[in-house]
Amino acid sequence: MNSTTAKAVIKCLEINTDFYRELTVFLMKKHTKILADDLAWLTDSLNDEQAYVMKSRALEEKRIALFEGLGIGGKSLSELSAEAPEEYKPKMTMLANQLRELVNNIKQINDETTELVKRKLDNEREFVERAGFLERPETYNKNASKVAGGKSSPSKTIRQV
Repeated sequence: MNSTTAKAVIKCLEINTDFYRELTVFLMKKHTKILADDLAWLTDSLNDEQAYVMKSRALEEKRIALFEGLGIGGKSLSELSAEAPEEYKPKMTMLANQLRELVNNIKQINDETTELVKRKLDNEREFVERAGFLERPETYNKNASKVAGGKSSPSKTIRQV
């Protein structure tokens, strides 16, 4: 690897590291808002989250194209750091480690958020079942005749309430 390639890799890693730092902050805020049941913020943030997903894909596509163009496609960050000229190794290693740590943090935040949402949904389902919201109350038709009760789907129950 020559110095031009090393500079290009470092610039790419800096851009990715900055993006993943920003994404980490967003995901931590999202996790906090889920804990607080802030549905308004969560609803409003859907476009932001979609933008992060799209930007992440675009950055990865650009990285792959850059690395392929430089003739280093398929190499790990550790391999690239080892092959870098001596004056670029410390910075490349530092950025690779930061990027690896950020990606691991993002995975952990996503796993914890997924588990949190799953627990909240399970609790809500249990509450609805215990409260009997899914039991259709006795009702009457237009002729004032009693209509038999029974199970209702959650969507029908919600519309009834």
